[in-house]
Amino acid sequence: MSSSYEVDVCIVGAGPAGMMLGGLLARQGIRTLVLERHRNFDREFRGEVLMPQFTQMCRQIGIFDFIEKYPHLKFRNLEIVFHKSHVSRISLEEIAPEAPFALWMPQPVLLGALLDKSKEFPNFQLWFNTSAHELVRSGGQVTGVRALKDGQSVEIKAKIVVGADGRASTVRREDGFEIECEEYSFDVMWFSIPRPQNYEPTVRAFLSAGRNYLILPKYPELLQVGLLVPKGELHEYKQKGIESLRAELLADDAVLHDFARQLHDFSSFNVLQARTSFVKRWAQNGCLLVGDSAHTCSPAGAIGVSIAVGTAIVAADVLHRAIKQGNTSQEFLDQVQELRGAYVKKIQRIQNRISGNFLAESTWQGKVFPILFFLLSKTPLLKKLQRELVVLKSPLPVPPEIRF
Repeated sequence: MSSSYEVDVCIVGAGPAGMMLGGLLARQGIRTLVLERHRNFDREFRGEVLMPQFTQMCRQIGIFDFIEKYPHLKFRNLEIVFHKSHVSRISLEEIAPEAPFALWMPQPVLLGALLDKSKEFPNFQLWFNTSAHELVRSGGQVTGVRALKDGQSVEIKAKIVVGADGRASTVRREDGFEIECEEYSFDVMWFSIPRPQNYEPTVRAFLSAGRNYLILPKYPELLQVGLLVPKGELHEYKQKGIESLRAELLADDAVLHDFARQLHDFSSFNVLQARTSFVKRWAQNGCLLVGDSAHTCSPAGAIGVSIAVGTAIVAADVLHRAIKQGNTSQEFLDQVQELRGAYVKKIQRIQNRISGNFLAESTWQGKVFPILFFLLSKTPLLKKLQRELVVLKSPLPVPPEIRF
């Protein structure tokens, strides 16, 4: 027998977008419940770089000073390394004087900080170990969620259900949302290695005529490495065996060599399909998608978390007004996409152009583009492009009362 529960807004997914939205709604007096299928936040994440626009947004809504107290690394430069020796350094102070640094904060730490802040508001609840499996509908309106909480059935009645449950969103699938466009041209093979002593924490992109890869700091004493692999090539790697990949890593930067020598199989790698996608319409009656459920970004620029959180902040204002006015129609909730959709598409276009050129290895781009990109990095043009990706030119379109 299932039990029932009633709230104003039920958010499925306790990632950065879901937690930010939940806390902001509770702060405005909205009864808010966030569902998270895992037992806690203690698991491996890949999107842990928070670029300057994240800092800008958090300052706007009054939570940055609170988050900054939690464990993190700050870095102020980006580097592009060509053929292991030629280095171009890009200063975030020049690109983003408004917020002249990026944060590396483990996502469990970020989510824990957002939870600590949200607990200050009596209208907020988070249920761990709770997986939504079905939407409840009545008269063409989503009116709630059926879920399993600690293995027991529960029905949550809600005026609005929000899908913040990521790239494989249950809410998106259950409510029949249509994907407008999707781009998938490469995978990223992620792994972590110890950070050498005196290794400056910064994001480095390594370019060559062969493999391109990223090295990023990972709090507290690790580096996170991502090998960029054209779609389908991972299968070829596995067919060749680990020896082929080991030899490739040993031919690359020395920081990878100890890891390569200890490789025995592919279990050390987490593979992320670098898909960008955009849902045609983010809202239905009584239901809204935010973050990766509505739009996904590629790893280019390391801005996926920032883009997802930006949409959640804008949604907090729209949902607050929807509840207060008693209007949870698709047309009212469409305001979130009207305010964010064009910006998200712009970012995705920039990312897809960069990624497509880097990974077109069978054409001239794959060989020549890394050279051109490295040369471009020494001009103001790349700084302008970087600013387009990582900096907000103006505050988010929310009123002053949408803040912590």
